Amino acid sequence: MGGAAVTRSLGVAGRIGEKGILGSAIRGAVEGRPCAVFVHGEAGVGKTRLVRDVCDEAAAGGVAVLWGRCVRFGAVDSPYSPLVSALEGWAESAEPDELTGVLDAVPAAGGLLSSLGGYASDSAVRLLSVVDGLVMAIASRRPTVLVIDDVQWADLASRDALAYLVAGFRRQRLAILTTYRDEELGTGHPMHSWLADLRRLPSVTDIRLDRLSWDETEQQLTMLLGGRPHHHLVDDVVRRSDGNPYLSELLLDGVTITADELPADLPAELTGALLAAWHRLSAPAREVMRVLAVAGRPTSIDDLREVAAARGIGPASLTTALAEATDSGISVAQGADLCWFRHPLLAEVLYATFVPGEAETVHAAWAKTLESRSGTGPDEVQRLGDLALHYEGAHDFESCLDASLRAAELANGIRARREEAVHLRRSARLWSTVHRGDTERVDEEVDLLERVARANDLVGDGEAGFAAWSRALELVDERTDPLRACRLLRRWADSAWATGRTKGRPVAEAERAVELSRAFADSEEYAAALAFLSWCQWWNNELELSRRYAEEAVQAAERSGSSAALGFAYAARGNADHDSERSDRDTAKALRFAELTGDPELTWRILVIRMNYLNRRGRVTECVEVATRFLPFALDVGALSVAVFAAGILAHYLLMLGRFPESSDVIREGLSLAGLPNASAMVRLTAASLSVRQGNPEVAGMHLQRAKELMPSLENRAGLSAQPVLAEHMVATGRPEQALDLLSRTMGAQFADTRDADENLVCGARVTADLMEAARDRRDREAVRKTRAAFDDLLTVRRSMQPAPFEVGGPEDLIQPAMEALFTAETARSMAETPTSAAWEEAVRRCDAAGMRWDEAVASWRWAQALLAEGATRAAVAVPLRSAHRFAVEAGAIPLRREVDTLAGLGKIRLDEPSAPSHDQPPAPFRSLTKRELEVLSHLVAGRTYAEIAKALFISEKTVSVHVSNLLHKTGTSSRREVAALAIRLDQSSTND
Repeated sequence: MGGAAVTRSLGVAGRIGEKGILGSAIRGAVEGRPCAVFVHGEAGVGKTRLVRDVCDEAAAGGVAVLWGRCVRFGAVDSPYSPLVSALEGWAESAEPDELTGVLDAVPAAGGLLSSLGGYASDSAVRLLSVVDGLVMAIASRRPTVLVIDDVQWADLASRDALAYLVAGFRRQRLAILTTYRDEELGTGHPMHSWLADLRRLPSVTDIRLDRLSWDETEQQLTMLLGGRPHHHLVDDVVRRSDGNPYLSELLLDGVTITADELPADLPAELTGALLAAWHRLSAPAREVMRVLAVAGRPTSIDDLREVAAARGIGPASLTTALAEATDSGISVAQGADLCWFRHPLLAEVLYATFVPGEAETVHAAWAKTLESRSGTGPDEVQRLGDLALHYEGAHDFESCLDASLRAAELANGIRARREEAVHLRRSARLWSTVHRGDTERVDEEVDLLERVARANDLVGDGEAGFAAWSRALELVDERTDPLRACRLLRRWADSAWATGRTKGRPVAEAERAVELSRAFADSEEYAAALAFLSWCQWWNNELELSRRYAEEAVQAAERSGSSAALGFAYAARGNADHDSERSDRDTAKALRFAELTGDPELTWRILVIRMNYLNRRGRVTECVEVATRFLPFALDVGALSVAVFAAGILAHYLLMLGRFPESSDVIREGLSLAGLPNASAMVRLTAASLSVRQGNPEVAGMHLQRAKELMPSLENRAGLSAQPVLAEHMVATGRPEQALDLLSRTMGAQFADTRDADENLVCGARVTADLMEAARDRRDREAVRKTRAAFDDLLTVRRSMQPAPFEVGGPEDLIQPAMEALFTAETARSMAETPTSAAWEEAVRRCDAAGMRWDEAVASWRWAQALLAEGATRAAVAVPLRSAHRFAVEAGAIPLRREVDTLAGLGKIRLDEPSAPSHDQPPAPFRSLTKRELEVLSHLVAGRTYAEIAKALFISEKTVSVHVSNLLHKTGTSSRREVAALAIRLDQSSTND
């Protein structure tokens, strides 16, 4: 074969549709519609090249492109490494004024970017805020594309950061593009749940790249060879590569345009194709590449030099080998002193060339080199993790275990909880290999398993936590160590419930834990077991038993003197006695004891009981305050799982108070973190409710689907308030009959907290009223009868519970009276009673007093509806209707706003809000008006009555009348309508000018 060898081209063959999607996504981002696109497929299918091609076009148009790449290695990566790499690349190429502007906006950036002489903070939480701040600051200056390549290898913190950025999309000029390999995501890979969560967001698009067709492979070969190839050559390439663009490119190495087939000696299998270029290197270069492959990640020249020396490769030979490999396109430099493979697949294939036992000595050399190094903070955690893997590869399992334990301890010290969990899991896996048959060290293994379980529970890996609790419980001998068995049984039972393995509370296990510790009446374990049993019995509706065990728990805890036991016991008694005044003192005292322990899990458990007490007293704003204080604490100590739970509860209360924007921000925080199934389900439920109220039922459905995947028994599970959310979504999607049926079937599950039952009752009354109105409109008497019977069943179940519906939790409880007023009004609507305006007015007043702004707005709309039906004046109808409209606009509650607008149209009521004149200098007729007179004029323009103006400006109607008289006199007009019309004409004239 003669002629010129293949000339490499960076062009992309085919992919017209995919390029169009990516291009549209970036153009949308340029216009302020942020988005994320996940490009995935098998290794070598052209994901990176496609994204690079589209980004090059965007960069030519002035878009900032931040490119970060993840690398594969089994150890824990430095947090946010691909994001930091992307930001470093941007900083190196940014214009000086742009760099200065962004860094001024994010003062802490200097501590993150090493190019600026900084060193990253040990706190992952602070790093997240800096990364987020930098990306948003860059995007605020010009349209930006953030690319994270090979995200399947991203560290957990980087995936969280990406989720955080995507969940925070508003109007930023930002597109996030990621690539990942399908074949890397085996069963159980954590990327599956991460991808499932993000794919459900409306701003996320998924693009799968399949292998190239014959025509597309021909196009690729044409670009690579500089001319159209022989069709037999295309046939040969397609047969060998099966349309994989990367393999096709490798197969063409050394092939010319005149060739009609591939050389016979080229390998036909994947491994052979990947090794083709490597085999053409000199023997020393091939060996250096194999040594580099064992490193497992981009590595420094100094480290590689030391390891190569142990293999008999001197410095000069190493330099020559690296130059040869680089010239051949096999290795590439990464930064000033790192080297790695151009395609990571080659590292994997080269590692597989070692015969059994051959790689052990190379791993040992890497381990020896890494042992001579040292670092601080996350870098040291990474070094120890790499060291552990090399010791494992060298079959030095004892040293591997030691390095893993050291890495876990250091990760714990810097609150890198996820890294700690990774290293502890490896330690537990190795323990039985290192200490096989050593019965004297079983206690140490159980200690380790407890650490594994706690660490994984904290970061939200409930399955790993449950497995560790289970294994620890198997190993402990309850006859020789009953207190440890008691503790492990309690934690195992708690984990089983939290991961959805049991529907009811584990009463039997709690009783067994008490029996195991009963002989140690002064122990912390006995007090905690009694408290746990009290808590389980309370959820089981055995209130007398719950109180008895709680009292015994307090006595045992006081004997033990343990802060943890005292916190748990007082919380249990406060929970069991939730109707007494002592509950306030007990839950507050319990929280103080819990905070002394510094244990975020215990603190959160007790905080929930405290919030339950506050909620039963109607003190929802205090619940918001304590949850708001706890959330940053949980994030700061790395307790991500309880942080998710805190976010779920806080978002729920904020939504209840009608604080939609704040609730949305907290939901975003919760969605970006991994939590136990029940915690994550709570966040999803609140997100679904917010989405329904803002007019996004499809998004709500996706959140609910994810919640059901997390907790399959969701609708029957107490404590999550799932039933009204599910019903609300059913109504929004045209299934009100199913909603009422759901509420009726699940009412009995709310016996542990009848306030939840009352919420279901109000929701049921609302659905019933909707159904009854629709049935009466259709003259369908049978539907009216069936709906009424279904509601009566719901009401009967609620009345069978204690206390009675809407019982007030105390003199400060304003929530229950508001709920009762809503129930009364909805019931009157369902029965077509008339008049109902007084009932709705009472509901509005009660909701206003309770701070329940969403329910107040809905009730205001219904009040206006009732007033209009009863023939009230437009001025009377306008007051509640405008109130509902203001909230709907402020909260983005599109369905409510649509209903309000429709009713306003029927009643011929203007909903304009008063606003000051838009011109800087008032027109001549208005220049003599005072500030107060101008305010009154703006209300007249909006069509407000004297009563409304008086209420808005906190003055009397008589004073309003005086101001209007002055307005008429100064402007030479004869009526308020005339002066309002004049103001509108002059304002329009000024705008046109």
